[in-house]
Amino acid sequence: MKAKKETKVKEQETAAKDVKELSQIVTKADLKAFITDVHEKLLKEQAAPIFAMAAMQQVMSLDNIYDLLDSQSKEILQEIWVKLSQSGFHLRKPPLLFGESEA
Repeated sequence: MKAKKETKVKEQETAAKDVKELSQIVTKADLKAFITDVHEKLLKEQAAPIFAMAAMQQVMSLDNIYDLLDSQSKEILQEIWVKLSQSGFHLRKPPLLFGESEA
């Protein structure tokens, strides 16, 4: 029981650290580093899908997302989105990532 509580506390600390990093996204490299980290954690199952979903929402609502998003970052975000859909989330494809026709 105690081990579960300690694990949960560590996960919350990690999530809080990631939120701090999100506020520091000002360049394309910052964005790519952040979403790559989220992607890797999701694939290695080190983070719950809901964590990735929250990160996606925050990234997609950045004021300058259109300026920061390049083809590599877009591809990573698309992979995260597909993984979230496969994990059981019923989501619409965002036009920013998949285009208007696919949404």
